[in-house]
Amino acid sequence: MNVFTMPYEHRLEEWSKLRQSVADKTLEETCVKVDKFWQQCPLNNYYLHPHDMKMWPGPWQLLHDNVYCFYARALGIIYTMSILGIKDVDLVSATDYNNVDVVLVLVDNAKYVLNYWPDSVVNTVLSDFTNVKYIDIQKLHNKIN
Repeated sequence: MNVFTMPYEHRLEEWSKLRQSVADKTLEETCVKVDKFWQQCPLNNYYLHPHDMKMWPGPWQLLHDNVYCFYARALGIIYTMSILGIKDVDLVSATDYNNVDVVLVLVDNAKYVLNYWPDSVVNTVLSDFTNVKYIDIQKLHNKIN
């Protein structure tokens, strides 16, 4: 059953279990599991905008609101990685080879690209994208504390 169709308390519990399940995994395994978890959330066309980042929800509010666009799903991935202590994480907007605008989470200097296609974390490289624009996520770390 999709965790994002369940009540808040269950989503919170499953998110905690996810983080516990990857505690002893390699970075690659962690990226795959985290991306797979967040790929389940149903997407809306619009919810968050990068220019309103100071208004973005913290991790627990994000799970509580349970409304996701590509930015919100990326935000969930970023919060998860940050809580796990993974430091080399970037957020970018870009255009893929089909001329579709995407929001990507890059891990380990873009070795791993998350928030793109399900199950494609290690099969995609940043050079496959154009119009790559980095979005400063430093302020997001304050929302975790």
